[in-house]
Amino acid sequence: MFREERGSALLLVLFMVLIFSILGLAVLSASIGGATRTETKQKDVQSLHLAEKALNEAAAYIMSDFESQDGVNIDEVQNRLDDITVKLNGRATSTLLDHDVGAARGKIHSIEFKENKKEDSSLNYKITIDAEATVNNVTRLLTQDIILDTFPDSLKYAMGSEGTVLINGSPYIIGDIYAGEALKVKNEAEYLYLGTPLYQSTKFPKLEGSAYVQKNASGDGLNAYYCETVSATVSQTSPQCDTLENVGNSNSGYKSISEEEGEGVKTIKEVLTSTDPANIHVKDQSKFAGIEVNEAFVDKMVQAIGKDIADPDGQRMKVKTALASRDSLTDLSPWMEIIDPLDEVAPDPANAPKYAAYEAKKSSLISLFSSELENTIMYNGNLTIDGGEVFSKLLYKESVKNPVPVNLNKSSWFIVNGDLTIKNTNIDKGTLDIKANILVTGNLSIHNTVNMDSTIYTLGKTEIVDASILGLKGLDGEEKELVLISKGAIDIYRVNSFLDIKEPFQYDSKSPGNKPVETHGANPPILKAFFYTDSDATIYGVGSVFWVYGGFFAKGNLTVNAIRGNATGGVESIKMDDQTQVTSENQSRLIIDYNSKIFENQKVGLPRVSKVGLTVGKKKQVTEFK
Repeated sequence: MFREERGSALLLVLFMVLIFSILGLAVLSASIGGATRTETKQKDVQSLHLAEKALNEAAAYIMSDFESQDGVNIDEVQNRLDDITVKLNGRATSTLLDHDVGAARGKIHSIEFKENKKEDSSLNYKITIDAEATVNNVTRLLTQDIILDTFPDSLKYAMGSEGTVLINGSPYIIGDIYAGEALKVKNEAEYLYLGTPLYQSTKFPKLEGSAYVQKNASGDGLNAYYCETVSATVSQTSPQCDTLENVGNSNSGYKSISEEEGEGVKTIKEVLTSTDPANIHVKDQSKFAGIEVNEAFVDKMVQAIGKDIADPDGQRMKVKTALASRDSLTDLSPWMEIIDPLDEVAPDPANAPKYAAYEAKKSSLISLFSSELENTIMYNGNLTIDGGEVFSKLLYKESVKNPVPVNLNKSSWFIVNGDLTIKNTNIDKGTLDIKANILVTGNLSIHNTVNMDSTIYTLGKTEIVDASILGLKGLDGEEKELVLISKGAIDIYRVNSFLDIKEPFQYDSKSPGNKPVETHGANPPILKAFFYTDSDATIYGVGSVFWVYGGFFAKGNLTVNAIRGNATGGVESIKMDDQTQVTSENQSRLIIDYNSKIFENQKVGLPRVSKVGLTVGKKKQVTEFK
């Protein structure tokens, strides 16, 4: 029996129509969804680009504001950032970018900055820029950091020079070194003995840190050279390695330091026997933030008398004019106390009026130099602080010397309008303590044992003669240091001549600033100081022992000479330990252990920079601003 099949074709057709309708709707829906997603993605990309553009403009504005300046006073950075924040915070991109099209609009959401203390105790400013952009209701948020470093690069290295660094022999450097033009290293120390130049082969130096050097003129290598001498047990009258001027000549003995290991060449790691795996960096000299000593001196003079907010440029010009002639500095008397010097010879007591005036002046000075000072004072003449009856010490109150927070427009300084000599002539009866920020218009001389917490600027030259510069303890119990910035040359000589090294030098790598470990009491004392000179400099660790917890930097060429072990004076040369047998770098007679705590301890006294360091971070997309 057959079933009824009428109408089945209609059902099949209807079913097929339904299937194709569903497929059509699906394709239509997919097309519409794709178009919508494409439009949304386009809006997303547009808003992202608009936010990026806002960040770029804000970053460019900040960088141009600082880089356009010939010099930057670190005390003024916060005020300048405040001004930038007021100008840019909340600004629509149309005011910065001339970009306001239809429903597309972006703005700088916020600019925030804060002072950061880094692990090495130095400080910088972290500027965070937040930008927001919206295109047809699609909003994107971007953020970016700019690190603004306001401290001079010169203070960030254990040893260095904006010129050429010549390392002769085997100093031990704990920290980084910087060579602004060229680096030359040889395992031969140079020294003068009884007026005769002599040369002693020894070991290569030891670096616990990194070396920052330049590319050579061709750009395919380093502007760094080395020379390896043949070991000699006694000093010679002629060098085995020739001088700087002969580098590149076929007979100079110097070879280029290689960036890669290879047969017949030495790398920085080998020449400096460094343990740092990433021990060499190329640093563009044009980005080096140096110290402008003259301008820094003016900055601190302005700070000492109190910044004139109404006319800062006019005040700076007035200070510069006064500094051009020492006699004119007395014109600044309305803003600071000026003290005339005490007569070197007391008048005859028979002359009662003059003698009485002398005694009154003497009594006043005794009272002044035995108390803790608070205000800026200028001593109008040459001054010798000797630990004696009158000039017993120089101390400012802790809250004045190391204020928290720092007053950006006013701080207290002791100004010497002449030469300053710090010489402890009373060693057996007491110490000589200096806790003050000091400006010296003449020369500076330091002798014997002095305890210091001080930043000193001198427009003349500096002599350090048989001096033991020790750190003066603060209220926190921590020893501070001296930061010495000298326009003229720094001469350090006869420092602990021929003293024996009783115990090897040690330092605590886990302490802030790599603090030295106290060793044998008869060991050579460590100079707790950072030295900077605007001139060339040569330092010796051959007959003398030159151990520094701080650093040494020269704007000109810097030459260091060192041997290892003990040394005594001979008839024609210095008699020293066999340099092939003294293997420990801890027994070098020239050791510089970098102290990064200077940024924290001497902040109020640190100098202006010729340019700030600016590092722009990556842009980051966020869901919300902090």
